[in-house]
Amino acid sequence: TLGAHRALGCRGVSRADFRFDDRLEGTEGLVCLEVNTQPGMTETSLFPQALAAADVSLGAVIAQLVESAVQRS
Repeated sequence: TLGAHRALGCRGVSRADFRFDDRLEGTEGLVCLEVNTQPGMTETSLFPQALAAADVSLGAVIAQLVESAVQRS
């Protein structure tokens, strides 16, 4: 996932969707279907759920993302 994120020049948060196909050689069976540069941020979305599981504040992460974007502009 990180490789796809970096290869596409993504910044901040992205979500990569993969499919596994054990018939493919050389890719360990993983095929990247898409990279979403605007993943969901609702309480039922994966990113906020992962933050909650890690006991990390969604608000704090969003503040960091905004600050990072402002510094790049």
